[in-house]
Amino acid sequence: MKSFNNHTTLYRFLLNLFFVLSLSAFNLNFSQNQIQSQTPKSILLQEKTTVSENIFYKTNKEGSVALDIYSPKNSSDEKHPVLIYVHGGGWIGGDKVIHADSYIENMILKLVEKEYTVVSINYTLVNKDVHFPLPIQDTKDAIRWVRKNADKYHFDTNNIGLFGASAGAHLSLLAAYTEDNEFVGAPELSPYSAKVNYVVNNFGPTDLNKLLHTRVGNVGAFFVSLFSKKIVDLRDKLILGISGYDIKKDKRKVIDYFKTLSPVTYIDNATPTLILQGNKDKIVPLKQSEILKRKLDKKDIKNKLTIVEGGIHGFGTTDKSYLNRLVDEMVDYIVSQKK
Repeated sequence: MKSFNNHTTLYRFLLNLFFVLSLSAFNLNFSQNQIQSQTPKSILLQEKTTVSENIFYKTNKEGSVALDIYSPKNSSDEKHPVLIYVHGGGWIGGDKVIHADSYIENMILKLVEKEYTVVSINYTLVNKDVHFPLPIQDTKDAIRWVRKNADKYHFDTNNIGLFGASAGAHLSLLAAYTEDNEFVGAPELSPYSAKVNYVVNNFGPTDLNKLLHTRVGNVGAFFVSLFSKKIVDLRDKLILGISGYDIKKDKRKVIDYFKTLSPVTYIDNATPTLILQGNKDKIVPLKQSEILKRKLDKKDIKNKLTIVEGGIHGFGTTDKSYLNRLVDEMVDYIVSQKK
């Protein structure tokens, strides 16, 4: 009861669990339906880059996992720095497709103009039967695949970075901060390193226990359920999808496992990090980025947090000129990390 001894705590719980409520666009059974975009697939990327699509980079117990490559046109055999893009979708949806008129499309175009190659990856999505660590194993294996295939695709393996949005930012941070011997996936890729030079985080979760309030007791959850049982049910289903554990029966196992899946756990091994998040984000609270920055500062890890004024989750309401400035900031940051 002490976790809910005032209205402020209850409000924060409900507000943060909006993250779970937003997933109702899929369904309560964790189907792997893709997130429906309002815009079609990018045509500009097809026109202005050399595109290699649907390349299978690994096979796991759930099937084959693919990626797309966007490279400079008419380039020589010179090796290009690589940015790996990891899509969002609450770990249960989304895919590697880049949509037209999105800030992601704009960013990729600007990077390719600067002679970068961008690799957009799929990863295994979770559901009631499929859980972590598959998504993070896939993300790290994509980095290993880039190294394995450097000669074929002219990748500069001395310059590899990660960029993720939402759940993809969580995976990017986790991949960037963990050691090579953690979250090892496909045996044929394990000899290659998954190290990267930097990570760009757009509104990603950094502490899953805080985000999903796993430490709230059954009594507290009961009181929240009086206001919205749907929120609590969806939160429980998401926890099950990620961890494979029922929070009602295995609370301690969930908390311990979520600690191993939270980027803030691995700060000692962190890489330079650029963080962008809106101050009106009601899905992943800004506090998640502030916690990460505070821990990075404490360990003297180079980082920057850019707070997007009025920005919601996904920056969907942000003015286009403002978004362009944010894209330029990210591109400049990426270029500044080049060795």
